[in-house]
Amino acid sequence: NVGKSSTINKLLNSKKVRVSETPGKTKHFQTLILTEDITVCDCPGLVMPSVVASKADMVLNGILPVDQLRDHVPSIQLLLQFIPTHVLEFKYGMVLPCEPEILGVEQVLTAYATIRGYMATGGR
Repeated sequence: NVGKSSTINKLLNSKKVRVSETPGKTKHFQTLILTEDITVCDCPGLVMPSVVASKADMVLNGILPVDQLRDHVPSIQLLLQFIPTHVLEFKYGMVLPCEPEILGVEQVLTAYATIRGYMATGGR
């Protein structure tokens, strides 16, 4: 979220376009005249198909809000492809299996939930 809409509102000194702290608020391309010589455009963030191939990609790249996820598994699987186990352990204080090939989504989320105190009695 780079704040295109907020920047446009500041340039125009009034609220001309809707803004949100959550990425993905802008849904349509909109042009606004700043001066006789300058027209600004507000548009959704551009998503190049060769760079972002799935909804999981869009969530990890901040294009779609996490709260729009219906299935957490693809995003976490993708995350695990790029973030080494030791980085997750250091950043979040988790203890994960040493063999990355056996590291699964549920293991990571369970370890994180345990650290954060989200697990109930009996590990659920």
